[in-house]
Amino acid sequence: MQLALGKFTLEHFSRFNLHFKLVEVEAQEYFTWDARGRERFRKWITKKDIKVIPRLSLRTDRGEDEMHDLLLAAREVFGKHLEFLLVSSGRKRFDLSLSTRSYRSLQAVHRNAAMPLYFEWGEEDTMLTTQGALGGFPDSGAVLDPDLHRNSISKLTIPRHFKLHGWHPDRWMRRYGNELSKKIVKRVQKVNHSILILAHSGRVEEATLFYEHFRKTDSD
Repeated sequence: MQLALGKFTLEHFSRFNLHFKLVEVEAQEYFTWDARGRERFRKWITKKDIKVIPRLSLRTDRGEDEMHDLLLAAREVFGKHLEFLLVSSGRKRFDLSLSTRSYRSLQAVHRNAAMPLYFEWGEEDTMLTTQGALGGFPDSGAVLDPDLHRNSISKLTIPRHFKLHGWHPDRWMRRYGNELSKKIVKRVQKVNHSILILAHSGRVEEATLFYEHFRKTDSD
């Protein structure tokens, strides 16, 4: 089990937990950083041997040329540090009728790019709502929220990773605390060699807590 820092920004250089072995970066946002920031990031991941998960939202409607340039640029820039490409619908569920051009562009580029893809479930997604997206990429995987999508974890047979957003029926969850984080770790560890992306607002501060639960569960 490995921990990833979700929603990485340049501010996280000074706020980083050593238990993170991967970082998630918004692909298009990365290319808006100034040259100095991009160079610093590349040197930083090389020095610390950190893997990168570029995230792409289909909500922004992109043509094939734009999608091609973005994906190949990410693959070239991150090279051996690229773990996989994370694709989000940018909405609460994968409604491909709202992202037709972007989705077709992604399919066209993926056939030539040979880049591993994982589709991030939205807040209202289920196995049924994501079937259309996943069906178009038979070698792809899924990224589920281990709290909200917990009932689907064992039902999926495709590769799975996890992302903890902080979604809660009543409020945004800033901190998960000791007991709830322990339950989440047990759910995640049922899937071998998986990654847990912490994307909730207390993600940096709680990384050590999740790591300690991982270590204790492994030793039991």
